Amino acid sequence: MTSNPKLHHYVPQFYLRRFCDSAGRLWAWDREADRVFITSPRSVAAERSFYHLDVFAEQGHDPLTMERQLASIEHETACITNQWIKWIRDGHLGMQVPISDQNRAIVALFTALQFLRTADARDILARIASSTGHAASSERERRILHTGALWDDKLIAIFTNRIESSAWVFARNETDVPFMTSDNPAAFRRGDNAMWLKAGMFGNGTYVVYPLVPDVVMYCYPPEEPWLKLASFDSCVSPVMLTADMVDSENTAQVFMASRFVFSCRDDLARARDFAPTIGTDIYAPYWESS
Repeated sequence: MTSNPKLHHYVPQFYLRRFCDSAGRLWAWDREADRVFITSPRSVAAERSFYHLDVFAEQGHDPLTMERQLASIEHETACITNQWIKWIRDGHLGMQVPISDQNRAIVALFTALQFLRTADARDILARIASSTGHAASSERERRILHTGALWDDKLIAIFTNRIESSAWVFARNETDVPFMTSDNPAAFRRGDNAMWLKAGMFGNGTYVVYPLVPDVVMYCYPPEEPWLKLASFDSCVSPVMLTADMVDSENTAQVFMASRFVFSCRDDLARARDFAPTIGTDIYAPYWESS
């Protein structure tokens, strides 16, 4: 990252690089245009001056303060989760991943911010503001509203504490179907597994599904029914061997959550393209419930 970055990523480049193929290519599907293309982590899930703080600049302060703070958290999280991924890949099903309280707090904060920092979150906040009679019509107003939320300590603490207090279970994917990701990768699934939710993190039993790499996913199950029995598996690799159908099921989350782009380490995005038209229907409900 340069000292004064112009293109601000709302999904970190370190994370997107994990989903590149062996040649360093990131395969992307544009859901709006229904187009598959090759790109790079530097070029996607980003907007020019997305976190630029005009108000700070007007007051003589660094307008990139938020972008730099996010970059610092990204660096810490990359180092921590790189180690976790190595342990998980080299270990066995059912093993416990040694996660310190400090590292848990950092990754919980990062995961909460990943949901709150995206273009999708900015749109949701703008719609909420509009519904309460405080329309954020210009891009500058939308940016101020969004960055204000990201600096709301109480709001961030609510999301972070929800994740940090959950049972973290990792699953290893040894199938031929890789986990995908998107430009809005922190997904929420209802406690009965019946559907994905765009902004339903606090619904009873709703849990987080976050793919770390094409062969490892992290689940964060809240300490409530029906997940109380999973407390003993906290920080463990799931003893359940994933099937290709189960991986496909988790990949539907990225299609559902995506603001626009779904990413993969392969050029086969047919499954994502098949699922997209079913969003808003119950076609896949039995499939989810069985997976």
